[in-house]
Amino acid sequence: MRSRGALEEVGLVLSILLGVLLTYYLVRADVVSLTYGNIPLANLYLRAVPDPSSPFTSRSPEVVTSVIWDQRGYDTYFETSVLFIAIIGVLYLAGLGSGQDKSSVSTVIPRVITKILFPVIVAVSVSVALHGHLTPGGGFQGGSIFAVAPFLYLLVFGRRMLEGKGFRANALVFARSLAVFLITVVGSIVLVVGLLTGVSAFLFQNQPKPQLSPIGYPAYVVLPWGGIFLFSGTLMILNVLEFTAVSTGFTLALIIIDTVTGGRE
Repeated sequence: MRSRGALEEVGLVLSILLGVLLTYYLVRADVVSLTYGNIPLANLYLRAVPDPSSPFTSRSPEVVTSVIWDQRGYDTYFETSVLFIAIIGVLYLAGLGSGQDKSSVSTVIPRVITKILFPVIVAVSVSVALHGHLTPGGGFQGGSIFAVAPFLYLLVFGRRMLEGKGFRANALVFARSLAVFLITVVGSIVLVVGLLTGVSAFLFQNQPKPQLSPIGYPAYVVLPWGGIFLFSGTLMILNVLEFTAVSTGFTLALIIIDTVTGGRE
């Protein structure tokens, strides 16, 4: 309990410091914009999206929304679909116990199916999170998928057996707090290095920015046998941490709801 409280206090202090730094950079935004201007890709979309004659147009003055649903529409679609399917699945499975004693759900068939599906769901969720920098998906989607596994276990076997598998409230809170804290650390490392070395850098900077900042995370990792592993800088790291934060957060919410509503023990 003390370690968790200390971690949350450190995370709070670091978040406040990052907020101060962000405010400082926002105040100086006019100086930065006069010196460097927008990056070329931003200029491209800012000009092309509202322009009906451009091949990149979305015929909308809202560039951010256009990029989310047009230029990266596949990714956004799968994000929305994953969350929708997860919610519908939860509602459907929760409905199994409506109007009847919950113990009637826990027969041999759902028990066997749950034991089979549990590792499959976990494997799929981890794969979605780890490949989020390559294909549609990421930490949030993977974490949403993962939460289905403990939810099934909770419905079929009850809260006590789920907690016996390590899904205890204190452990989930600690894991979520640690993940959020590390997201803050990863997002601030490049900026801290820049401030210490006198080089321009930004919060949550991934790769070096042409004409803006020469520092950043490595995009590739050379393997011992000579291959190159696509790492994409911070993307894989942040996906894993986001996966941890979302999966533990959703699971914790399910356990709390089950406790408050007097679910099966």
